[in-house]
Amino acid sequence: MTIALDRGIKILKELGNAQGLTLSEITKRTGIPKSTTHRLLKSLCGQNLVRQNRLDQRYRSNVLLPQQSEIHIPPADQPLLEIACKYAESLTSQVLWPSDIFIPIGDELFFIESTRALTRVYIPHCRIQTKINIINSAAGRVLLAYSDDQTADRYLQQTWLEKTSSEIEKKQFLEAWPTLRNKIRQQGFAFRAPTYFGKPGAGDGLRAIAVPILNGNKVRACINLVWPSLYASEEAFARDYAKLLIQTANEISSCLKD
Repeated sequence: MTIALDRGIKILKELGNAQGLTLSEITKRTGIPKSTTHRLLKSLCGQNLVRQNRLDQRYRSNVLLPQQSEIHIPPADQPLLEIACKYAESLTSQVLWPSDIFIPIGDELFFIESTRALTRVYIPHCRIQTKINIINSAAGRVLLAYSDDQTADRYLQQTWLEKTSSEIEKKQFLEAWPTLRNKIRQQGFAFRAPTYFGKPGAGDGLRAIAVPILNGNKVRACINLVWPSLYASEEAFARDYAKLLIQTANEISSCLKD
């Protein structure tokens, strides 16, 4: 029992200091036999201490250990993630287009899960547990629009501190935002900024439509659908899929407890 415990802790420490690891990588880093590692991972997943992401099939820790360097999903958000994944998978099975899940942690928004690996439609994969551009991404914009003024201001102040936007871009955004915010709240969803195609240099060629997952008046998460920009205009895609995406978010929200 002591050996198994020591090995389990060793696995958790390795997972806490990496952006997700495969079974083979965990085996190599820990020196634990592959069959034993697989058995321990199965047990850790069963206890919700570890999860295996749908998108890249890598294992990640659900618990925070001392000196852990990977992004930590707060315990209160872990049940939310499980619920959201279930509904996102169902949504993708209906519409074929993949869905991404985002969770605000602190004053930032992170890309946490995706069904991109589950669809027959080819959509470029991207790195899990990465920080999202608040002012240009669809998820970031819907998060801002549905947050109260004080919370939205915190997100924006963090964004300005990172200096990923020029002063001109900042000025243009702040001037346009009140009108855009009202539009997002009226229609119930947000699109990416017109010139935004993922991280700088990435150019994923995708468009996205995102909606909030609410618990009362608080945005607990955001969920989107993504598609190649050549497939359809934003307006056409929204006509076909916005209602179902909003319904999915509402169903997730109804499962959450205060």
